[in-house]
Amino acid sequence: MKDHLVIFDAPYGEQQSRWVIDAAKAKYPGKPIKFLVLTHHHMDHTGGMRTYVAEGATVVVPQGSRAVFAKDARAAHTVAPDAQQKAGNKAAKIVEVKDTMAMKDDTMEIKLMNIPNPHVDGMIIAHLAGPNVVYVTDLISPRGGPIDRSPQTLAVGEALKKMGVTGAIVAGGHGTTTKQADITPALSAQAQ
Repeated sequence: MKDHLVIFDAPYGEQQSRWVIDAAKAKYPGKPIKFLVLTHHHMDHTGGMRTYVAEGATVVVPQGSRAVFAKDARAAHTVAPDAQQKAGNKAAKIVEVKDTMAMKDDTMEIKLMNIPNPHVDGMIIAHLAGPNVVYVTDLISPRGGPIDRSPQTLAVGEALKKMGVTGAIVAGGHGTTTKQADITPALSAQAQ
């Protein structure tokens, strides 16, 4: 964004989050991390959330999960104190996405969508409008091979159709990238 950063997911724990935060500060000096978008509640996407809360980031989560993340932010970590413990376990600023949410400034527009899917109750995917990139994790994981049609990919296909997204690059949270056009059969409810 023009004057701040939006980070997607905080895998595993403080060490990885600290590395990402330090790398972001080095690459984008003077731009604070204002938002951490957690796509869903699984630990491999949220384990480092407390580090971002200690940095002052607002945490964006799927509707219905605010209480879980608020409790996690307040929990004591006294055996091996993390940044949040050292900051006094301050209250997390948490925003829930019911259906959609837009983040927009002069330079970027990010559309968040909480989509129904078979993987988890509450899953956010993101569309970065300018570069036309879709961030999705677990439902699609591009790794260089074919992506088969499944209930997970169909959920993404429906969401992209609803958002009117075409010709995007799909960035997978567990994988690499692929072109939306190359995986159209996997996204479409109609057999190709």
